[in-house]
Amino acid sequence: MSKITAVHHKGKKTTPTTRTESPLPERKRVAVYCRVSTLEEEQDQSYEAQQRYYKTLFEKDEKYILIGVYGDEGISGRLAAKRPGFQELLRDCRQGRIDEVYIKSISRFARNYSECVEYVRELKKLGIVVHFEKENFTTEDPNMEMLLSIMAIIAQEESNSLSQNVSGAHGYRNKKGDPIRKAAYGYKRDRKATKGVHQWHIKEDEAERVRMVYSLFLKGYSQKEVAEKINEFEAENGVTRKWTKQMVATVLINEAYVGDLITAKSYTADYLNEVRKVNKGEREQQYLKDHHPAIISREDFEKVHKILGRSIPKCMQQ
Repeated sequence: MSKITAVHHKGKKTTPTTRTESPLPERKRVAVYCRVSTLEEEQDQSYEAQQRYYKTLFEKDEKYILIGVYGDEGISGRLAAKRPGFQELLRDCRQGRIDEVYIKSISRFARNYSECVEYVRELKKLGIVVHFEKENFTTEDPNMEMLLSIMAIIAQEESNSLSQNVSGAHGYRNKKGDPIRKAAYGYKRDRKATKGVHQWHIKEDEAERVRMVYSLFLKGYSQKEVAEKINEFEAENGVTRKWTKQMVATVLINEAYVGDLITAKSYTADYLNEVRKVNKGEREQQYLKDHHPAIISREDFEKVHKILGRSIPKCMQQ
């Protein structure tokens, strides 16, 4: 509704009038959610590619206002609670900032059937339309419940298959001496493999702390006292990192510091809830002796275990 102000014509004042103009179409506030489960997905499925595609699509369309592109990179879709980008999207939806949500596919939205249905229903109840591009349907579809159930089950089964394939790949890499894992504190893992293996190298600044942990403990300091001493050292060097008793305990029992690796110490018992259990023989393990340079001598490692009342792993006694 636009108000027309009074104007003067030849000394006569006209009466203010109003008229109703044709309102402009209301622009839809749209959000996009992107997710890739690994950092090695194909280029056209990459996190960056999805972002570029949707930004280009909506920023040139006057019917929409792009509120934001939300995303989780390198994160599994099985549990919504572990996806910060997804949680941020939900918060903005609940606060009434979004009218429509666009997602490449149901598998990008969620691989857990129950969570997929739960969140789609919640968004629909909030009056938010969800568009699944690959499946070519929206939550406005009259057959939405049936379609969603079928496709969510398929996505969950794909997740199970993917989980099994990943476990198989990990087993293969373990056997060839190149486990898929982050290097332990004190080491750096090469990005590129050399002769099929990603080498570990000592990070001297961190290795210095590891040596201090062993040295102080072998001198009779408790694990709590060791943490306090190292925190004093860190403060003197302007480092804000805080050591705890648990961190010290982890360093003291990690065979990585003598240059060895024991693979598959834990495993995922429930792929949907990502519940991990300590491997007590349920999964195959590999012992990789002299896998990388040692920071601590085997003699000191054995002394520490004796003080802790722990036995050296059987595989390391051979």
